[in-house]
Amino acid sequence: MVDFFKEELVFILIALFVFGIGVFISTRDFVNISPKKFLPIFALVLAAGLVLHYNWRLNHMKEVAKAFDEGKKIECIDKSTKLGGIIIHKGAWQLKGDTFANPNFYRTYNIRQCIVGD
Repeated sequence: MVDFFKEELVFILIALFVFGIGVFISTRDFVNISPKKFLPIFALVLAAGLVLHYNWRLNHMKEVAKAFDEGKKIECIDKSTKLGGIIIHKGAWQLKGDTFANPNFYRTYNIRQCIVGD
């Protein structure tokens, strides 16, 4: 459960902001929707979106880790170069938790910012 809040904190805050907008709009006099009917359904939709996003992220991370273990190329975002990305191979790189690390390279890459290459 702690991992869920750690991973989804930004999205939880966005969902709370959107829910606050929903509360503000649904309680206005000119809106014909009852807040008692609308808000619980809206909260469930936002919560379902958060859970779906979390599960999608976990599956993506597992897919990238599995592809790395199989020796496939992994492409990661790197905004410090003009190319915009870096290709990671199993030989020199290691997967430590959720991070790709290379002792000969100055920075690490989080698995969330990577995709399986061709």
